[in-house]
Amino acid sequence: MKLIILKNNLLNSLIASEKAVNSNSNLPILKNVFLGIKDNKIVLSSTNLELGIKNHLTGKVIEDGEITIPFGIFFNIVKNLTADRIQLESKGEKMTIKSDNYEASINIQPTDDFPIIPSIQNNSIDIVFKTQSFKDIVSKVVTATQYSEIRPEISGLCVKYSDEILRFVATDSFRLAERILRKEEFKTNSGDFEAIIPFKTIQEVLKIIGGDGEIMVSFDANQILFKTESQEIVSRLVSGNFPDYQSIVPKEGKTQILINRSELISAVKLTSVFASRANDIVLKNGENNKFLEIYAGDSQIGENRSLLPAKIKGDNFSIIFNWRYLLDGLKIFEGEEIFLSLVTPDRPMMIKTNASGNLFYLVMPIRV
Repeated sequence: MKLIILKNNLLNSLIASEKAVNSNSNLPILKNVFLGIKDNKIVLSSTNLELGIKNHLTGKVIEDGEITIPFGIFFNIVKNLTADRIQLESKGEKMTIKSDNYEASINIQPTDDFPIIPSIQNNSIDIVFKTQSFKDIVSKVVTATQYSEIRPEISGLCVKYSDEILRFVATDSFRLAERILRKEEFKTNSGDFEAIIPFKTIQEVLKIIGGDGEIMVSFDANQILFKTESQEIVSRLVSGNFPDYQSIVPKEGKTQILINRSELISAVKLTSVFASRANDIVLKNGENNKFLEIYAGDSQIGENRSLLPAKIKGDNFSIIFNWRYLLDGLKIFEGEEIFLSLVTPDRPMMIKTNASGNLFYLVMPIRV
């Protein structure tokens, strides 16, 4: 194998591949990356058996071949080279790295023991998005979940398609976010489906995938593939059923609050300084429903309150929230004004805006 490649192209691919290199594995081969050339195409890939990442690189191909290289030493060499162009050449059990003023020889291994990154079945479900739109949607929704070994079915992002509507939903049982996409926001020829993408996979996809083109998301019964022009990420899906969350989504709140979003974010941050270890802050309506009061107090620290102008309609209320969960929800929206909708002190509060009618965030109150 022999090729000449730009340093930045190789380095960016190695940075992406690192996410799937398993440095703690009992299988030494998983500490390597695969580098192969066939039919004038250069591929760099890695896998930890849960996640597989494949990068398609451009460069000058001189001779085909395939090898596996210890990731750590290869990455450190490429990262610290000062030359723009790098020549890679493998012979026997060695690979030579050359640049204008540098040369190194690394021990390599054959590809026989390197795991094959699984492919998606031919009858897969395919959805196509604009890449930046996909990343924006997913990053907002996935805010509402976190990794959990106890309940893997909520440790991920649920993708559900029915009646020409695509839903992205995430929850950790304390908060929930949903984004609805209409048919003009994506392309698919598939029928109804539902799948749960692992939280860790989504985190890596958001970090790795870039560009202004399109991304195709394909999955079968067990695996999911994210594919752009230059990258592929393959992962297992979460087994199990996503909770039936529709019953907890308020249809109509008894109290509606319209308030400036940035002012509310600042007030939550400020008031949280006095929150207890439970991260609790109190939201209540002020006199004549002309302002929203945000209060926090701790017997060992003190107390404070913020009063914000607001338009409040409906019943009086006093409700306690985890300020971190509330703040996470406020941050995923854009625009100046935000709507808060309350039913009762023991039911979740809905957050949404006029401009984002297809996105909402629920946050559960703290019960005392």
